[in-house]
Amino acid sequence: MFGGSGGDEGPLTPAQFTSEFVGALHVASPDLKIEVIKDLEVKMQKPNGKDHTVFLYNTFDNYKADPKAKEAVMQRFVSSLIENITNEKAFESLDPTRIIPVIKDRPWLEETRNALIARGAKKVPENVYDDFNEDLIILYAEDSPKNIRYFSPEDLQKAQIDRKDLRNLACENLKRLLPNVEQHGANGLYMLSAGGDYEASLLLFDSIWSGLKEAVSGDVVVAIPTRDVLVVAGSEDAEGILRMQNIIEDALAKGAYRLTKKMFVHRGGKFEEFTGT
Repeated sequence: MFGGSGGDEGPLTPAQFTSEFVGALHVASPDLKIEVIKDLEVKMQKPNGKDHTVFLYNTFDNYKADPKAKEAVMQRFVSSLIENITNEKAFESLDPTRIIPVIKDRPWLEETRNALIARGAKKVPENVYDDFNEDLIILYAEDSPKNIRYFSPEDLQKAQIDRKDLRNLACENLKRLLPNVEQHGANGLYMLSAGGDYEASLLLFDSIWSGLKEAVSGDVVVAIPTRDVLVVAGSEDAEGILRMQNIIEDALAKGAYRLTKKMFVHRGGKFEEFTGT
């Protein structure tokens, strides 16, 4: 169990969260050398002697979205971090069977780069991605049981993976790795779930959307306000669209891993921004 400065005493401050996180790291890996640089930023020494700076901003945002899930949030990130820094050989080359596509909003690229620079990063990583539409991109990542990492064009080249085959490879991997896709709801408003991590990536599978066409009024309209929320309604269902807008607002206010407040309509095999017309 982690320390108890949250809970009944109120939400943790960034300083308290950082302190508890460092404590959790020490429990998980007592030999790690860890130094707090400032709130939500720590430096540790890897087994090879190299320093590794860890930023806790996203983890803290996840905690703030659901303070009662503090231990689960910390355990998840600590496990991912330990796997990363203690098993460097696992990341020497890409595993083609673990490459998956991740749907992100286009501003994510620039926001992430700017955030890294603002936090003192000396080198900003180059990501591998494709355009999905004017608002969304397909970001490629390597998924492991406890971690996910976005890789560079150099990583792709070293793994001898042909760039033109990447999207098909990633989508086939995701189909295999995803749990069963479940549909919830009725009367023209539905939610799709697939484990909580890659719901937005379901936009890549046309078979899902052609199958839902008969269940809604008009064209299929989707919302992906956060990574784990995927809502579906019909373009001619005014009530359903209004309810979808309410879900978007609620998810963006309370959820972690925010994506976009926009809705998208499926027409001609593509998703484009839905403006109500």
